Amino acid sequence: MPHDDPTTTWSVFTKPWREPQVGALGELVAGMGFDAVELPVRPGYQVTPDEVSTALPAAARELARSGVRVASIASGTDEATFAACADAGVPFIRIMVPIGVNGYAATGTEIRRVLAGLSERAERYGVRVAVQPHYDDYIADSSELFALLQDVDPRHVAAIWDSAHDALARKRPEHGLELLWPWLGIVNLKSAYYERVDEPASAFGDPVWEPVFTDARSGMAEWGRALAYLAERGFAGPICLTAEYTDESDLVAKVTRDLEYAQSLRAAAGAGVAR
Repeated sequence: MPHDDPTTTWSVFTKPWREPQVGALGELVAGMGFDAVELPVRPGYQVTPDEVSTALPAAARELARSGVRVASIASGTDEATFAACADAGVPFIRIMVPIGVNGYAATGTEIRRVLAGLSERAERYGVRVAVQPHYDDYIADSSELFALLQDVDPRHVAAIWDSAHDALARKRPEHGLELLWPWLGIVNLKSAYYERVDEPASAFGDPVWEPVFTDARSGMAEWGRALAYLAERGFAGPICLTAEYTDESDLVAKVTRDLEYAQSLRAAAGAGVAR
């Protein structure tokens, strides 16, 4: 595996692997080369919302036996989840922001109110809420997330820069990363491109273009530019490969290759900074 900066935390979202017990999950992701995970705390997964208070700290201890820590969870933001994260030493709870029925502007107003309340909880437990953009009917890219986070305290609410969603919006990595830098907590690495779906047309008769999530070398995301920007500015948060591929065949091999590619880009970026 390529030499890499030992201070970089490489994480993987374990959503595709709901079947293994926690110990086997730790061995799997460590074998792929990761030292951290983002765990989905959802029904049907290793840690469920109903059991988060005991199951999350237990999972963190079990994963640590394989040299893997929990860098973040994808979950709700109830008090029990914050408390479990504090007990387990998990620094981030990842969320996304769907556009509500009252429209885009009203969603921003409502979410700022929600984030203000969550900031109090985050401060109390020492766990940050991390907001990720998502294409289509969500806060969709770094520019929209930047607008949402104005006047939000970065000590309690973090931004996630997502390479695929900014690529789908045709935004250069350095532009989005610059916008989000004051809040930046996690970097997501994945890639995608658009593919036209001929049938059926949308309800409005428009042609339909759907994102296809793919490996780093085949999509629109510019991982090299992003990792160079992060190395130059000394980003120290987790870099999470989200393991999102439209074609999930040979998934472990795909994720492993993408991690090796990302690490080689990160090592080259670090060498460039050192010079």
